[in-house]
Amino acid sequence: MEKLIFKHVVSKKGDVMKLTEISQLDDLQLLNEIMNDKNISDVYIGDLLSFVMANGKEGSIWLTVQRHINVIAVAELNDFAAIVFVENVEPDEETLNKANELGIPLLTTPLDSFSLCKKLYQVGL
Repeated sequence: MEKLIFKHVVSKKGDVMKLTEISQLDDLQLLNEIMNDKNISDVYIGDLLSFVMANGKEGSIWLTVQRHINVIAVAELNDFAAIVFVENVEPDEETLNKANELGIPLLTTPLDSFSLCKKLYQVGL
């Protein structure tokens, strides 16, 4: 069995966690200075923007490899709590600036979506 190493984060709210709690995972790095305390009860994984727009849930964190400015529009439309770029993907400057303007937290991780989801599940999400 694969050994997972991360800071232990325990949710006091059951199946709902705060972004500030999730951002404490060792493998997540905040890319902008935006941090909110939104409740997070779901994770959405997807790269086809039209599908994410149609199926994403409010308050989710979105895991994607898409890095262009259109991800910010989709995140705003769905009222996502944050965008996490997986596999060391980082957004371009235009995307970062628009996220800052709209107050959308952006994070990155070296992990793939499945590995990050395993960690999030283990900490209570």
